[in-house]
Amino acid sequence: MDTQVIEILGRNHLVNALMRAGFEVAEPLRDRGIDLIAYLDLDDDINQFISIPIQLKASSEKAFSIARKYNKFPNMILCYVWYLRSE
Repeated sequence: MDTQVIEILGRNHLVNALMRAGFEVAEPLRDRGIDLIAYLDLDDDINQFISIPIQLKASSEKAFSIARKYNKFPNMILCYVWYLRSE
């Protein structure tokens, strides 16, 4: 399967999971190391805006890697989505 398709499937899977958990999700227009930003808006239970950068690694099989270049983003979550299929 095309790697771009795998990335799209992985991103959609993660966005769906985050939204089901009550988060809002933003996708930066430029790829500078952050794939998604999960955040919580101001509401009755939260008195401040909270956000976290996410780097997504999507694969059609089990795969794991860590790059030092992500050290520049404090509190970044590295999210791995494996076994994606276009079925």
